[in-house]
Amino acid sequence: MEDRNEEIEPCRSIGPHELDVVKSQAVIKLSPVPVPAHFKRLECNTNLNLPPLNWLTTSHSSHGLHQALYQSAGFASFRLGQMFPDCVGEVDVVSDAENIKQLLKLPYSAKSAISMVVHKVGNTLLLDEFDIQKYLLRKADDDWKWLRSFILEHVLTYGDTQHNYCLKERSREALQTKNLLSKFLYHSLKQTGDELDYDVANTPTQLTSRKQGLPITGPVLPEPKIEENVPDPKSSHAFNRNVVWTFEDIRMLIGTDMPIFGGPNRPCISLRLRDAAQPINVLTGIDYWLDNLMCNVPEVVMCYHLDGIVQKYEIIKTEDLPYLENSQFSPQVVRNVAQNILAFLKANATKAGHTYWLFKGRNDDVVKLYDLTTLCQSQASEKSDEDPPEQQVNPFTVPVGMLLYSVARNMKNTLPHISPKAAGNIRALLDNCIKLLPKEQYPQIVSSSHYILSDLHVPAGIDPKAPKFEEVDSDDQSLYDDDEEEDEEDYEDDVLDYSSEKSYQSSEQSGGKANVAVRHICDALRDFKSHAKKSKPAPLIATTAERCSFSLEHISAGLSCLQYFNGSQEEKLKESETNAKQEEKRRILHEEQNPNMAKPCSAIPLPYEQLKVSQQPTQVVKKPNSKTQAKRSKSKELTTTTKSKSANASNQQMSAKFNTQHFGSWNVHLKLLLLEKACLTFATLAEHYYESRRYGSTLRSIELACRCQQVLNKYMANVVSQYSCLLGRAGDCFFQISKNWESIEEYIQQFGELDPSMDFIGDELAQELEGEEEELPSLAPSNNVEQVMLHSCKCYEQALEHAQKAESNELLRRLGNVRNELGLKYMYWAQEEYSELMKKKESTKDAGNDQTEDSPTADPSEPLYVKLTVNSYDCLRRGIEAFTAVKDNVNLAFLYCNIGRFMRLRAHLIMPNESAITLESQKAFYNEAFSYYVKAKDCLDTRKANPELWDLVHWELSTATFTLAKQLQDHSAADKSSLVDASKEVLELLQKSLRLCDVEHPGARQVLYSFRSGLIHKRIASFHYSQLRSHGCCDFSQLPKSTLQLCKYHYEKATQILESLKEVGDLLVVQLERISLHEFLAELSTHTAQKIKQMQAALEICLQCHLIFAHVIDTNSGQVADDEFAGHLTLFESRLQNALKTLTKLTLAGKDPKQLSKLYKRMYMETLTGKHGLGAQQSSTACLKHLHMLLARLRAMCETQLAPRPAVRVF
Repeated sequence: MEDRNEEIEPCRSIGPHELDVVKSQAVIKLSPVPVPAHFKRLECNTNLNLPPLNWLTTSHSSHGLHQALYQSAGFASFRLGQMFPDCVGEVDVVSDAENIKQLLKLPYSAKSAISMVVHKVGNTLLLDEFDIQKYLLRKADDDWKWLRSFILEHVLTYGDTQHNYCLKERSREALQTKNLLSKFLYHSLKQTGDELDYDVANTPTQLTSRKQGLPITGPVLPEPKIEENVPDPKSSHAFNRNVVWTFEDIRMLIGTDMPIFGGPNRPCISLRLRDAAQPINVLTGIDYWLDNLMCNVPEVVMCYHLDGIVQKYEIIKTEDLPYLENSQFSPQVVRNVAQNILAFLKANATKAGHTYWLFKGRNDDVVKLYDLTTLCQSQASEKSDEDPPEQQVNPFTVPVGMLLYSVARNMKNTLPHISPKAAGNIRALLDNCIKLLPKEQYPQIVSSSHYILSDLHVPAGIDPKAPKFEEVDSDDQSLYDDDEEEDEEDYEDDVLDYSSEKSYQSSEQSGGKANVAVRHICDALRDFKSHAKKSKPAPLIATTAERCSFSLEHISAGLSCLQYFNGSQEEKLKESETNAKQEEKRRILHEEQNPNMAKPCSAIPLPYEQLKVSQQPTQVVKKPNSKTQAKRSKSKELTTTTKSKSANASNQQMSAKFNTQHFGSWNVHLKLLLLEKACLTFATLAEHYYESRRYGSTLRSIELACRCQQVLNKYMANVVSQYSCLLGRAGDCFFQISKNWESIEEYIQQFGELDPSMDFIGDELAQELEGEEEELPSLAPSNNVEQVMLHSCKCYEQALEHAQKAESNELLRRLGNVRNELGLKYMYWAQEEYSELMKKKESTKDAGNDQTEDSPTADPSEPLYVKLTVNSYDCLRRGIEAFTAVKDNVNLAFLYCNIGRFMRLRAHLIMPNESAITLESQKAFYNEAFSYYVKAKDCLDTRKANPELWDLVHWELSTATFTLAKQLQDHSAADKSSLVDASKEVLELLQKSLRLCDVEHPGARQVLYSFRSGLIHKRIASFHYSQLRSHGCCDFSQLPKSTLQLCKYHYEKATQILESLKEVGDLLVVQLERISLHEFLAELSTHTAQKIKQMQAALEICLQCHLIFAHVIDTNSGQVADDEFAGHLTLFESRLQNALKTLTKLTLAGKDPKQLSKLYKRMYMETLTGKHGLGAQQSSTACLKHLHMLLARLRAMCETQLAPRPAVRVF
């Protein structure tokens, strides 16, 4: 017949409403029923006792009616949690809708019994009905014996042993009522193949499908098996709707099978069958109201019948259900009940992973909550050793652990950004999972949990050189409230007691159930809040070292689980083979007892083949048989993982491909994941140690990281190599150790320190790499600084072999730097070794040992300084090659400068095949040094590019030029046949060195340049003086005037510079040479006047030395520590006496109008009479003071006798 929904009369027996409205919202997560069933209104007097033709059909068109009344949901919360792990932790409760309704009707149903198991997963409570008769009393005596004894001791003591614990009404009348309701629902289902003529999108219930698969942002991890997810794996009940229901401030994930119908005018209604002879009671009204709220259904249609004969229809809005006559109840009371029950459970069911039992017997005013996990543990400790331990196993432990794992893995994979608070929640979930699951039986899940925990502390993708971890303010931090530290009894009853006068009142005292419930709920809620235990997981906040330490602990724990893979897989293989054989026997027996015959109501399908075979790959799931089961069971888990990989390949970060000859099981896969994480953790820890200057610990971490990388390369192809970064940092460590050599013992001790986690991982790596070729050197530091620096170079070279182009330049710079430092050390060691060798030879020569005259080639072995010299040159040359490759001009200039210094050193070394150092070889090495200094300047181009380095190169070039000039000037006569060429070369070098003295730019070397320029002027003057003496002239007039002028000029410049610098020793030498020059000129003079003039100039220079002696006395307190200076004092005294004696003779022999002969004679006599025994026995200090006083008296005598004297230069 046609639908007549518009003719359904509204219910008129509705009382006044309360002002407060209860807030409710339902969002469907997943629904196998796509649209509401099309409602067909039955005619009056329709006999519902007659079954319709479609009764109990399970086809898609039945809209799930077949399981609405007869299917048992079992432990539905576990299945819901596994289906929607994203909801666990976000909602307050996960349960079957029937369990929620049973709890919310608690104050109105004192005669009903409640038995539920409660589990805490994060912030979510899992509620499941626990049928005592089904799971305990009807099973064998050995099943759950520990719980059976507890039930018999506590539950059956109430007296009514048959019905006190019975949860469901199983009378004949109840079954007939269910059958009648089922027939009514199938009668009301319109059978049509046409499309629905109303818009389903306008229905109040929004149907949303579940996301297919998780967005994988990390490596593939194993999935818990179906039989491990739930305590009752044989139950496969799927709810018609999985709903997230928000009731006031409580969020619940529930599963419901309530049928929903729809029509043109009313697209979403619920359908109820009522006996017209019986009024609706409060429990039924609450049941209807909660069902509609949970499914967001706005209306309910009542069909009234008498003995199965349809009488009439009434329609009632959902908000009117609490106010029907004879069944009125307060929505606020139900709301308070929900809040009260939730607060009670959250206040007492606080231990994650524990199984709690919520129980209330019929006619009881007390609801008790038992901690079954604690009970199991206490009874297990009291059991004798004869009883098998399997009897004490909690059947909920494994499913709870698997759910904890699934929820934590889902949070890890789906959260776009893991904050410290979220990381703390994931850590708490996985810690409890590891506690619950025995690693011997579930190594895959436990290993995966440890891997996720390690990834929480050291996330994949962080930069080990600059790890950035999310931190929060200190105000947001919280600490774990460890549930295990609570001092409680073995088990205790958390009681919700209606008869307690303190918090609750009985129904007799209040006079009505509703009022009693309201007062009780409100009072209890306040008490529960005050006694609630704060057990929020602490946010994951730790230092880098702590994070790495925790990560390594979990990695080692995960690796320790791998040893249980082989045994468990063999047991599962045997078990699968046995199950396959039994399944085959049952199939054959079923086919024999139930032959395949045609059914009268079912069409016989005709086989056919497609004309065009589809090219799309299809996956056919076949029933396992005894022949193929053994082979398939080995790769069952791997196949599941492979499907997940192929479906989400674009989102995975693992780009490496596994080698097929190695990768074939979860054992290897998880081992590689853990070792990959260990490699990253060790690298991060190494960088942390490097920043803390714990170079020994850094090398230890890098060595373990390199071994991890070697194992990864063994099993995986195209894996991203970290060798370049690791070995590069190892090279840095060795280099830093060489620079801080005083702490080498501390570094060696650090390298040997291993905590248990590192030790275990190291043993696993050694076992894995046993028999493999060593690709990497040992990174243990040694007590030899040379070996340490060579290790640094070798690490850099091996890092370059694995480095990309972008990394090569930096590694080459660091390698060149180490080569430079090592070359300098070799150079200094060679110089020290050569000096010691020369000292030994001189000492033995002084002792009269004839063997000292032998050349170095007489030694049977090559001298050490030769090897050091060769090594120094090789290191510097290879350093230049490194910096040339990267075009680093600044460092290249440093290397050129250092190799120039090496050439200068080499010029002064006698090789074993050489008898002595020749000037020609010295010149060759110095010229090569000059070329390197020029190259260094060419690298810098101008001084503005790098003034400090430019000044250094310029100073080295100036020093080298001046040194070579000194060598040629002091030793050229021995090797040069042509004195003219030698003189010209020496003069050019001296003039060049003088030009290189940079006295213009201020700096630390400006004074040194000035002093060097004074010495150069002295040497140039000495050069010209030697030229004058070697000229062979017999007359003053024959001397080259230019040479004489240059000689005087340079002597005067040297005197000025050395006087300004107070360099008294060199100044005294210059003055002595000047005196000698004037004496030489006096000897060549033919006229007495000329002779007197030259000797007066010499005397004038002698008198000027008074200030030199005064300065020495003032600065050194008259002490003369230099023997050379003391010898110069004696020479000075003799030249002074000679000048006065010569002047006396010359003035007496010639005309003396000024009576100078008397003055010179007195002065000469003063030098003789004032000596008072001065001689070889007199100390240098006394001689200095004597000369100082003598010059003072002589000057006074001159000032008295002669006319005003010209001013004398002073310092």
